[in-house]
Amino acid sequence: MKYSPVISPATYLVLSAFLILGLGSNQLLADSHVLVPVTVEHVKHEQRSQPIRNSGRISHKNEMRLSFKTGGLIEQLAAEEGEKVVAGQILATLDLEEISAQQQRAAAGYKKAAADLARFSILYEEALVSLQIKQNAQAAADSAAAELQIANFNKKLSVIRAPVDGRILKRYVESSELIQAGQPVFLLASRQQGAIVRVGLIDQDIVKVSVGDPARIALDAYPGRKFNGQVSEVALTTDSPAGTFEVEILIDDQGFMLRSGLIARVEITPVSRDLQYYIPIESVFEADQGLATVFILDEKTNVVNEVSVEIVGFLQNEVIVRGSLKASDKVIKLGAPYLTDGRRVSVVEGS
Repeated sequence: MKYSPVISPATYLVLSAFLILGLGSNQLLADSHVLVPVTVEHVKHEQRSQPIRNSGRISHKNEMRLSFKTGGLIEQLAAEEGEKVVAGQILATLDLEEISAQQQRAAAGYKKAAADLARFSILYEEALVSLQIKQNAQAAADSAAAELQIANFNKKLSVIRAPVDGRILKRYVESSELIQAGQPVFLLASRQQGAIVRVGLIDQDIVKVSVGDPARIALDAYPGRKFNGQVSEVALTTDSPAGTFEVEILIDDQGFMLRSGLIARVEITPVSRDLQYYIPIESVFEADQGLATVFILDEKTNVVNEVSVEIVGFLQNEVIVRGSLKASDKVIKLGAPYLTDGRRVSVVEGS
C-alpha cells in the first residue's frame, strides 16, 4: 500500500478545512469520487490494569472488646493505650473479696451436699431410706457441683488476660471504678492479622476487583510514604444506603503504628483477566447510549467499512470498546466525520 508523505494531525486538519471549504462538507460526503484524506491507527488488543481509586478509614482486622464476666470494683489496670501485649499477659483484675467469698460458699455447699449423698447412699443400701431420698440427695449434690463450677469460672474471668499478641487501642475505664458485667475495659487489636482499610466501590468497579489484587495506600499521617496492601475481602452484597460494595484491604504497616480512624487514600490495581480493544478517542463517531460507530480500513481497496462497537470506558486519549474487531484492524483516526460505509479514502500518515 502506498502512503503519502507524513503530516501532523494539525496539518491534516488544515488540509481538510481547505477541502471542505472548496467542496462543502455535504458535497464531500455526496461525491464518492473525491478521496477523503484520513489517518489510521492499529486497533490495540491488550490486557491492561486500570487503577481504581477511593478512600477509607484505617481499622484492624481483628478488634476485640475485652471485659469481665462479672461486675465489681476494678482493683488494677496493668496496660495503657498504645501498649503492645502478649498472649496470656494480665491486663486487669477485679477486687476478689466478694467473688472469693461466693466461691467459698459454693465450695462449702458442695462439700455438705456430697457428704449428704454419701450418707444417704449407705442408708439406702441398708434399706433405711427410700430411693426418692437418695435421688434427692443426688440432685442436691449435682446442683451444688454446678454452683461451685460457676463460682470458679466467675473467679477465673475476674482477671482479664490478653487472648492474643496485639496492641491496646483504647482503655475505657480507670482503676477503682465499679463496672457492670460485660462492660468493655480494653479494645485490643490482634497483631497477627494486622491493619486494614475498608473502601466502598460502585458496581462498575466492584466487578473488576478480586481477592489478592495489589493496592497502594497513602496516609496524611505519614506524608510521602506509600504502604503496600492486598485485597483480602470483596463483598458479595451491599447494605450501604449509597449502594456501594465494601472491599477490605490488608496493609503491610512496615512497623508503623497505624491508628484506627486514620484516613487512607487507596489505589487498587485489578489483575486484568480479559483482553480488551483500545482505539483512539478521535475514532469514535456518532456515540449514543453506550454505542458508537467506527470505520475500519480495507487496505487492499482503500475502502472503509462502518462497524458498530460498544463503549466499555474512556481513558485520557483512548476508548475501550468491544465488538467485531480484530487486532490486525486499522481504525480511522482523523477524518471519520466525512465518511460513509464503503467510501474510498486516501491514507496520510499522522504523527
